[in-house]
Amino acid sequence: MRWFRADLHIHSTLSPCGSLAMSPRRIVEEARKAGLSLIAICDHNAGENGVYARRLARGSPTVLMGMEIQTAEEVEVLALFPEEEPCLSLQDELYSLLPPIPNDPELFGDQVVVDEREEIVRTVEKLLLSPVPLSLAEVVARVEGRGGLVIPAHVDRVPGGLLGVLGIFPPGEWPAVEISPWAELSALWERWPELRGRVIFRSSDAHYPEEIGRAWTELYLREPSFSELLWALEGKDGRRVRPGPPMKEGK
Repeated sequence: MRWFRADLHIHSTLSPCGSLAMSPRRIVEEARKAGLSLIAICDHNAGENGVYARRLARGSPTVLMGMEIQTAEEVEVLALFPEEEPCLSLQDELYSLLPPIPNDPELFGDQVVVDEREEIVRTVEKLLLSPVPLSLAEVVARVEGRGGLVIPAHVDRVPGGLLGVLGIFPPGEWPAVEISPWAELSALWERWPELRGRVIFRSSDAHYPEEIGRAWTELYLREPSFSELLWALEGKDGRRVRPGPPMKEGK
């Protein structure tokens, strides 16, 4: 086993807040430059661009399917999947539940699916930044029911973070959480002692190419894969997870 570097929270052209430079091809190129072995594209309530990133990467880096889901409580969670079908089926279900608010590209940004040839496949009409009318518990059930993994995103942040918004961990098991790129873990432990004993991830939450890999998590695994990631959460046979250092804000 050895250490691998992962960035499990990257936005693409499908997020209205993401740069149009964040095509699947560019994401894969920048991930390689940053020395990342495992990545996940997590657009708001959508995961389709992950399909094209996987085709381009061909395992270098390993690309997990994912999305960043905003619940009815306005808490954001990362949903990660090993394969395309369960992620895309959840994407379709969430899209049907989103309120009928059209996206305004001039106000929010474009929402486009881009293929491996850098061509726009389609434009998504509904605003993906809207919360879905499902509770946190309901979202977790839908993700885990499809064999996925839920990691609360940037838990310390307001808006969107589970602790930042709710102030506490709700009922249920929350073995792993993501903290913000700039957060000092010692300060978070002091503010929220309940973070101690949980597996901590740090990701870039990249919206621009130069942000990919600016923050990361190190994983001690046999290989960078979804199954190994799950075993690392359990600490199985010496597998480990450790967050990278906090980045300096603005860097």
